[in-house]
Amino acid sequence: MADPSFSGVFPILQMPFNEAGQILFDDLKSEVEYAIRAGAHGVGIAYGSEINKLDDHERDQVLSTVVDQANGRIKVVMNTGAPSTVQTIHYTRAAKVLGADAVMIAPPGIAGIPTPLVRQHFVEVAESTEIPIYMQDMTGAGMTPALLADLSLAHENLCYAKIETLPTPNRFSETTELAGEKLSMFGGANGVFFIEELRSGAVGTMQGIALCDIVRKTWDAFQAGDEIAAESLWNLYQPLVKLYTLAEGQNYWIAKEILRRREVFTEAFPRLPAVKPDAGLYCELDSLMERLGVAPI
Repeated sequence: MADPSFSGVFPILQMPFNEAGQILFDDLKSEVEYAIRAGAHGVGIAYGSEINKLDDHERDQVLSTVVDQANGRIKVVMNTGAPSTVQTIHYTRAAKVLGADAVMIAPPGIAGIPTPLVRQHFVEVAESTEIPIYMQDMTGAGMTPALLADLSLAHENLCYAKIETLPTPNRFSETTELAGEKLSMFGGANGVFFIEELRSGAVGTMQGIALCDIVRKTWDAFQAGDEIAAESLWNLYQPLVKLYTLAEGQNYWIAKEILRRREVFTEAFPRLPAVKPDAGLYCELDSLMERLGVAPI
């Protein structure tokens, strides 16, 4: 039976590469430890981890490394989405064998695919495994509140959703109204509507990892009932968050540079192609990190 109790801060890992595009596994282990020190309840390996740039062997190596380093201290969620149902089932079964606590799946990236086929895809994957599944509602591969609610009733493994189609607050409200307690919802999209999502019933958040200690402090303030303190803290860091919410490619450079400066990574390269931000953005990063006192933890 799938575990429906996950909640809290589940940052999405950045993938550490050197300039040649090789995975730095010691940095990956360091990143897991950083997440644990910051108070994360879990970590995710997903699109923000450049998982789409890894071959199958690398995917398995990365997941095994993260699971081994976590050693049961935090949950591990692996993205297993793929263009076909057969591939998705294969990746999902492999993730379970390698120790993932849950998987995350977006609809197949086929423009105009009919809703009944999307539903069939998720149900068949759910029937193939015993671990919980996060259904990812994201821009470009959206899942309506009605479909999310329907799927949560169709199979017990379809018990989580990551809501990222903007604006997210109304998606949370509509989905809660339709699904009730059958579906636990997490936010994402680097916390664009983090506070609003919490007010709309989010049980967790899956944002970038660069400032996961700040995300956890915001989470704690909100859970303690101090919404004003939570909102004030989160708003304080928004200029820095915006820098790693740039267009895909640039965001990797900035997020990894933050991790390098926080002594999590030794190098700060994405796997190419990825457009590098200009010098002005790095100067802005210098200024913001100094002003906000962002340091190693």
